[in-house]
Amino acid sequence: MSLIEAVLYAASMTAVMLYVVYEVKMRRRVRRVLIAVYIAGMMLTMNLGLYLYLLGMPTIALTINSAYMFLALVPLTKRRTAEPSYVIPLTASLVIASEVAMGAFLNAWTGSPSTLISAIQSPWFLGAMIPEMFFSAFLSMRNSDRLFPMLLAGALTMSFFPPTFPEAYWSYLVWASAIAMIGSTVLIYDSLYRDRLRATQETLTSMEIMLVFTAMMASTFTYYLTSLWSPLDVVTAVSMGWLVYRALAGPGKWRTNYLRDSRWTFTFLTLTFVMEWFMGGTLDFLNGLFAPGVAGFTSSLPLGWLNSYTPTSVLWDFLSAVTGVTGSIWFLIMMGVEMGFLAFRRALERRVRENRIRMGLMIGAYALYTIYFPGFSPLSSKLASIPYMWSMGVGTLGPVTLSVIPALLGTYAVSGVLSFLFGSRQLCSVTCTAPMMYQGTFYNSLKVYNRSSRLGRKTLTSRLSPWFKVVVVTVSTGVLGIALISYLNSIGAVNFTVLGIDVSAFVYTVWFNLLWYLVFISIPFMGTYACVTGGWCYWGTFNQLVSRMGLFRLKVKDPETCLRCPTVDCAKACPVGLTDMRSWFLKQGEFKSMKCIGVGECVDACPYDNIYFYDVRNWIRERLKRL
Repeated sequence: MSLIEAVLYAASMTAVMLYVVYEVKMRRRVRRVLIAVYIAGMMLTMNLGLYLYLLGMPTIALTINSAYMFLALVPLTKRRTAEPSYVIPLTASLVIASEVAMGAFLNAWTGSPSTLISAIQSPWFLGAMIPEMFFSAFLSMRNSDRLFPMLLAGALTMSFFPPTFPEAYWSYLVWASAIAMIGSTVLIYDSLYRDRLRATQETLTSMEIMLVFTAMMASTFTYYLTSLWSPLDVVTAVSMGWLVYRALAGPGKWRTNYLRDSRWTFTFLTLTFVMEWFMGGTLDFLNGLFAPGVAGFTSSLPLGWLNSYTPTSVLWDFLSAVTGVTGSIWFLIMMGVEMGFLAFRRALERRVRENRIRMGLMIGAYALYTIYFPGFSPLSSKLASIPYMWSMGVGTLGPVTLSVIPALLGTYAVSGVLSFLFGSRQLCSVTCTAPMMYQGTFYNSLKVYNRSSRLGRKTLTSRLSPWFKVVVVTVSTGVLGIALISYLNSIGAVNFTVLGIDVSAFVYTVWFNLLWYLVFISIPFMGTYACVTGGWCYWGTFNQLVSRMGLFRLKVKDPETCLRCPTVDCAKACPVGLTDMRSWFLKQGEFKSMKCIGVGECVDACPYDNIYFYDVRNWIRERLKRL
């Protein structure tokens, strides 16, 4: 068989499968649907028979084809008024199995490797499945305008399949797959957000496609550890089968709303984080931050690798692997692209100009402060000596040494002054990584869990509960003690490390590369901004305390307007859960709280345009007017 003949054969098989998919999807008559399924099975047995014939098993090939020709006709002889329940899953399975068999047959005929795994990697398989996936996705428009973009995004992502192409293109295809996956994830989150007022959504399909993305990226990550594409081969074939099945079956029967189902939302957030972890690790391999192979990966981790099976060793290795990726620059870039787009979408919805400006500064601060300066700028190696670049105050850039103490104290001084003048929003709503993650469209809407979750309800209002104060004091004194130990280590006065890792660097790694993400994905059970309401972020607590003593507050133009307000939209909109601000406005005409970080949702939500920000700018204007 020449190459042209092989192409014509593959094209004809693809055309037949497109017809099968179309007939099963349209379901115009039961008999026509069953005939289409019979044809799909015939394509499988024909391709499998040809493959076995080339392997020197003509008797088996003939037996399989003959048996199918007669036995598979039995369902067609029965009168049916309804379509059997097995039709759709069987069709999806036959489509995938037939294309695998065709790939194996054409590989064997053209002299290429002819195992089933190599068949999945062949251009014959991918060339047939791409049009079939996209055609199935387009047919899904018949059932749901929300299902179609998800399936289309999934088909696009699955089309970038590295093993099918020459090795020189593998890295580009992995990049393309990652970019498509990031875009698809944003699309899914934005779609859920736009449908948030509906009683039910495409939650099952969203969960399924996130599982597919997680499995695909985990398999790609596995390739860089083992140099084997076989896990991705299997995952991709199964994922393609799922896509055809979901397109034929339509939206799943299990439907809910993410704002009302905490367990679904938690699972979805967890899946997203796991997928992003594998994607971040894959991008780290691509860009040389991790050396390939298991030994290369473990040797590249900042916390090292113990490689034994004791409980302590397993826990340490797990911690090292997780934080090694979450602390890497490419994980943060990938997170920034996803969260940044959702934050940008949210900024466009903001009514108050100052809020739009603040969110623009927030996105820019993430790009500069989190990505460019520590990862790509000429100053990246000197940030430990520059005030306000020491990010979280203690432990961010390594041990507390004599040379960095001036920068450390300067960071507290500069940040403290800014918080006194403008409020802790300069950190908690602008320069920290948390606000961009919390303030995107989807994640901002999760503030409903401040009122509906058991723990979230306990953090409502601006009151500082006794347990909050205990947490703040314990964490702050603990961090200062750890900083002191780190300094004494640096001058040789003591020798206390955690398995050779400086205690300050270790605490920061656990705190912000693991604990923070656990808190974030637990929003359905803790509410939003648990870092503020829980008191566990020592750097944020410092700035919030200074802000409480400073000039920043929220004011109202007319307290009487608040008295007449029937909706109390300001309190409902607050992502920190400060539900008592209205009573402050009525009694004092202003609201000032340690927990208030100036997100400004209340200012935007007020239907009477009655609330405004007050900080050093207003204070100066008032003094100038008196002159």
